[in-house]
Amino acid sequence: MRLPRRFIKLPLSFDQARLVEEISQFGEDEWRAHPQRFEGNSSLILVSTYGRENDDFWGPMQPAPRLEKMPYVRQVMRSFNTVIGRSRLMRLAPGAKVDYHVDSHYFWRDHLRIHVPIITDPAVEFHCESEQVHMAAGEAWTFDNWRGHWVVNGSDKARIHLVIDTVGSSDVWQMIEGHNHAPRMVEFDPAADVELRFESYRGHPVVPTAELRADLEQLLDDLEDNEPQAPDHAAELRMQTRNFIRDWHSQWMAEGPTVAGFPGFKAVLETYRKTIDKVPANIVLGSNGHSFKEAVTSTLDEALSLRNFPDSDAAETSASAIPKRPRFDRPIFIVAAPRSGSTLLFETLAVNAELWTVGDESHKHFESIPALRPGEKNPSNRLTASQATRDTTETLLNSFVADLVNSAGRSFSDLPQVARPTEVRFLEKTPKNALRIPFIVEVFPDARFIFLFRDARQNISSLIDSWRSRRYVTYPGLPGWPAQQPWSHLLIPGWEQLTRSSLAEIVAQQWLVTNQTILDDLEAIPKERWCAVEYDSLLANPPAEIKRLCHESQIIFGPRMQEITAKPLAYSKYTLTPPHRDKWKKNAAEIEPVLPATEAMMSRLRSLVGDG
Repeated sequence: MRLPRRFIKLPLSFDQARLVEEISQFGEDEWRAHPQRFEGNSSLILVSTYGRENDDFWGPMQPAPRLEKMPYVRQVMRSFNTVIGRSRLMRLAPGAKVDYHVDSHYFWRDHLRIHVPIITDPAVEFHCESEQVHMAAGEAWTFDNWRGHWVVNGSDKARIHLVIDTVGSSDVWQMIEGHNHAPRMVEFDPAADVELRFESYRGHPVVPTAELRADLEQLLDDLEDNEPQAPDHAAELRMQTRNFIRDWHSQWMAEGPTVAGFPGFKAVLETYRKTIDKVPANIVLGSNGHSFKEAVTSTLDEALSLRNFPDSDAAETSASAIPKRPRFDRPIFIVAAPRSGSTLLFETLAVNAELWTVGDESHKHFESIPALRPGEKNPSNRLTASQATRDTTETLLNSFVADLVNSAGRSFSDLPQVARPTEVRFLEKTPKNALRIPFIVEVFPDARFIFLFRDARQNISSLIDSWRSRRYVTYPGLPGWPAQQPWSHLLIPGWEQLTRSSLAEIVAQQWLVTNQTILDDLEAIPKERWCAVEYDSLLANPPAEIKRLCHESQIIFGPRMQEITAKPLAYSKYTLTPPHRDKWKKNAAEIEPVLPATEAMMSRLRSLVGDG
């Protein structure tokens, strides 16, 4: 939220020793890595969506069970006399930093962040543009996070802050503005029975016209402050924005914020998005130098949200309503380099009666969403947690639900309402998901992963054959890529450096980058949520390997699984030629020069299954 000053010290102070005592009861295993995997950054969840281990922005916010063990922390929260949003302990390791950034997400348009330092050191520096402060232990601070800010822990100990997100209250704003609040020490009261108010409203299903107008006009005013860029764009953008707001209000008056009216709002929104998509990424706001296009897109991503419509008979029976979405319970994602045998594994597991799939790979579900397609901002198939915006997540989940089928081939949407399960175990296999693990974890916080890998020689040879077959071309006409050899399979980070490489060098890099990315991403999540299997072992002993994967993925290895694994596994539908361990040798002359670069990775991979 924009504030009158960069840093504001609030007139409350707290008992540091008591705070240290309360936070010391939790073990290292309870700390979570930063959602964007920033090195040295971790957190301990205190208040979150449904009180679960997540980093969601939207409610209903509830206390995590550990907050009940922290009576003084609850009293600290109560002392601000405001509604409590997501809250956590945020830890910064010795020598670590929080990189320069601007909080432009729509959530921050009306939320403050209050810091209460618990463990710190004078060498911990908090910067906001040209100003710098040290927030001392036991103090309370807030700051203007709309401006660029960063933190450096120059000390040899971990910095831990209690961080509370809130929309504020009259009391909080009086503290910020310096009115009627003398400095006060909040002592621990062992007899106090504290009740906290938590954010429970999930947000508008359709943002009201006045709110949308105010936010967009503020961004346009901000853009016009940025001379000399503004004259070339601001006038046209202001006219198009006025047209958008007028059409939005017309739709509101025609049908109101209803499920039936949702398609009309969507059409108006998508027309305006086309205008915003044409704005160059280097056109920035005058206040903070942040991309105007990104700031507006964040607003538009929150303008519509199907899940915020209240459940009602009208919503259920409306012709334009989607099927009521089941909860995705511990969804299972097979991640692998392309041509590793993932289709074979998917087809084997998909006969399990517990599992639902979208029938095939999910290319259309991801890449029908513009923000998830490779483009100027994100030139590869790599997706991170920050790209799992609210609107993107909603669109993706609804797309999956629309195509869900069970192992018997019955569509979820075709089942009678009373027969639809409220929870589904979802199985998904798309090679590009190997580069999307942080995004998937953000969308599905309890996701499980099966990592399938294959011998480098076999895998690279199969990739060479598939590129030459041209059956797996994914990005024809890729800008800057040789037209005579169109790109096949997933688009790895760094593909631009391979334009002069041989085919063997290209696919070897595909194999290396994909497996390296999978390993790094999986190591950032709890080990009990992923397992690994080697392709050759799967073929050699299907009953043992499939039984183990079912056990580790928490699905039943029942009669159907036992039957299908009792004999050699059938070829997958994408098989080019029958598999054979030595089939790679036909491409040996091309492959052998690139094999030395794969040896360290193969050793690391095999160590995952005890064969290193």
